[in-house]
Amino acid sequence: MAKGFKLTGDVQVRANMRRAAGIYDSRAMDQDMETALEPMRRETERNAVPLRNYAGKYPDFFPQPAGSPPGGHVDENVVSVRVSGTAKRRTWWVSFKRRARTIVHLLEFGTAPHFQKNFRGGFLHPGSRAHPFFRPAFDAKKGEVLATLGRRAWLRLANSIVRRR
Repeated sequence: MAKGFKLTGDVQVRANMRRAAGIYDSRAMDQDMETALEPMRRETERNAVPLRNYAGKYPDFFPQPAGSPPGGHVDENVVSVRVSGTAKRRTWWVSFKRRARTIVHLLEFGTAPHFQKNFRGGFLHPGSRAHPFFRPAFDAKKGEVLATLGRRAWLRLANSIVRRR
């Protein structure tokens, strides 16, 4: 240690850091993650609206959709959900529920031509092109999600430190 140098306040700094760590608990993290992921969820919904079923969307030999399909349209089933979490680590996804869970990959990536033996006695499906809607939403909003989460975490910690003085 250099002569004449004295370190003070280290005990208080450690105590304050321990208190600050206890303020940002799992409930607070879940609230902030839900709020931060909201723009990405809304953008995914907005991108999925043109992919809805509508009369005339398919060729004449295909059954035409009438009304809302059972389980709803893809854009009606976008959710943000916590898939796992511990005290120190959380995993959140923007995901899909109900019917959308089974067809989203077909819309996002497309399908190759294939034979459907159980449809009208068998028929060669021509395949479908990819309609990416989730990846563009992710690319457009990932920076906003991180900025929102950082801003909310900073405000939560700063407010708690100011209140404890």
